[in-house]
Parts: sequence; C-alpha cells; structure tokens
Amino acid sequence: MIYPDQPALSDIPENTKSIAEKFKLTNLLLAFLDFFISEDDFQNLNPSTCNLQETINDLQAYGYDVEMPQSADEYRKKVFPKIMEMHKRAGYYGVQVPVGGVPFDDEGMLLPEGIELVKEFKELVGGIGLHMSAVGGRFEDDWTKNIKPQIQAANLLGSKCLYGPFSTPFMYFPEVNGGEETVDWTQEHLDGFSQTLRNEIGPFAAKYDVVVCEEPLQRFERALVTLKEATELAIKTDIPQFKIMIDMCHESTDGEGPESFKGYVERLAAADKLQGIHISAVHRGKLYKSWFNQQYFNEFFGPVLEAGYKGEVSIEVFDATEPVVNVVKINRKKFTNPLGVMINNLVYSTDKLSKLS
Repeated sequence: MIYPDQPALSDIPENTKSIAEKFKLTNLLLAFLDFFISEDDFQNLNPSTCNLQETINDLQAYGYDVEMPQSADEYRKKVFPKIMEMHKRAGYYGVQVPVGGVPFDDEGMLLPEGIELVKEFKELVGGIGLHMSAVGGRFEDDWTKNIKPQIQAANLLGSKCLYGPFSTPFMYFPEVNGGEETVDWTQEHLDGFSQTLRNEIGPFAAKYDVVVCEEPLQRFERALVTLKEATELAIKTDIPQFKIMIDMCHESTDGEGPESFKGYVERLAAADKLQGIHISAVHRGKLYKSWFNQQYFNEFFGPVLEAGYKGEVSIEVFDATEPVVNVVKINRKKFTNPLGVMINNLVYSTDKLSKLS
C-alpha cells in the first residue's frame, strides 16, 4: 500500500471508518500542539521544536482557510477545531486527549479557567462527533500534582478512564547498584504505590467515577514497570479504580515473549483488569514506516481479542517536538505533514486490524 505525505481523503479505503468504529480506534493527540497550552507557553514557542506551521500548511492543503494564530485562544478557536474535523473526515472513532496541561492549584484541584477549558474542549470535539478519552502521566512523586487533577479532567471530559504511566514519575531512575538491587527496589516501590492506590488514589478516583489505567513501559525509559509487574500490581491492589493498559511498543521491546504475554493478558482479563490498548511503533514514529507487520499484529491482538477485550484501541505516535522530544528522547526530525501522518496511521492500522487471524 502507498502512503503519500498528503493522502487524498477520497483515496482512504471505504472500510476504514467501519473498522475504526469496530475497534474504537482513537488518535492520541501527541503530534499536535496541546489544546490546553498556556498563553505564556504559546508566546514562547520555538519554531524549530513546534510543528504548528506544518499543521497550518497541511490544513491549507486540505482546503481550509486558516492562518498562523497569534494567541493560544486563537489556536483553540480557529485552528484546533479544523484538526478535529480532519480526524472525523479521515474516519477516526475518537481522540485520546492529553490532560496534563490543564491548570490546577496547590491542592491539585482544577482552577476555574482549567475547568472552562476542558468544557470548551468537550463541547467542540463532541459536536464534531468524536469520542473522547483522557491520558495523563506522573511526572513527579506527589500524585496530587498530576494524577489528582488529571482524574478531574477525565471526569469533565466524560472519560471513564484515565490512561497513562503512573506507578512512578516518568523518566525516574533510582540510585541502585546493579540488576538485583533494582528488582528489590522495584518491588518495594510497587508495594508502597499499591497502598497509595488503595488508601488515596482509588477513593479519589471513585469519587469522580474514573478508572486509573497504568501503562507498563520498559526498562530503558524508566525504572519500571513491565507488564509482569503491572499485572501483579493490579491483581494485588484489587480495587475497581485501577486497571492496566497494554502498549505494542513496550511488549515488542521489553516483553517476555508471546507465551508470557498471552498469560498476562489472560490473568488481567480474568480479573477484569485489562482496559486499554496502544498501537505504537518501537521508534515512536510513523507506524507505516515501522517494522510492525501483520504477523506482529496477529501475535499481539490475538490473545487480547481471545480474552474478550472490547475497549478502546489508541494510536500513539510522537512527533519530535516539545515537550515530548525531551521527555522520551526522540532522535529524529519532526513531521513535515502531521495531518498526513495522522491519516496514514489510521489507514495502516485499520488495514492490519482487518486482517487479524
């Protein structure tokens, strides 16, 4: 299949939308400027590490009369709606929304302006006809400074789940000497996080009717947590407000192989702890330029579907732009056609999903 930089909407296969609906296929919005960006951050954007101009160029190519916005509010009102319209026109079921940028106070409660921004987002995207889910992450040790406001934002969006890596702050590495000491530290840390989940995070999430879904990562990205450890954490903690999301990238890079993977999926499903799937390439870039082939899709999704999974499947692709480039240490150029990438990823993924055996 050919994947041109600016694919024509008329060339998208007819069955793309129906497959996207069947698998609840969403796009994790990491390849576009954050809707919740502050005015100060907007005014300090670096053209070399921001793809806004590339996004504008793509929108113009697809027939939109749009110019470079001069403020964060203008971006939200004049540019972002068109990005969402393009998702709908391409055939996406919905979008997975980063909510880490929603402003909150010292107690971890969303500020009034943050609440209004989330409501504005929900009205906009819901009006276009896209489903929404929330994704966050833990970037410092105090859960009230990340998970707490993110739970509130998820609730306001109408998202039953908050996806993201939460067990430790992202990119956190303990001061240990060697592998065995790291394993011991990891178990001790997970035991403590399990208590925090039961005693603090879980009750707060229950108040807002949100399930926190941990994403197992891989060792080179941070100290923990792999699928094995995440499975044990979820089953040990045993609260309805904590489940596990699985990512293709991490299982390809740091997984224990197909048989172990199948076993973990079955254990999670049996305990009703499997909630969320990411399609993401090892190099974090364009799926259709990656090593992933039909065989890997079969091996990954086979056990997941056999376990009865019917939840959301989200495409996760990082653009080499701020702040993502520094967080995940991407060593490639930013996309010159972010909308084209978004469309091609959908076509590629639906093609592979339609041929699962």
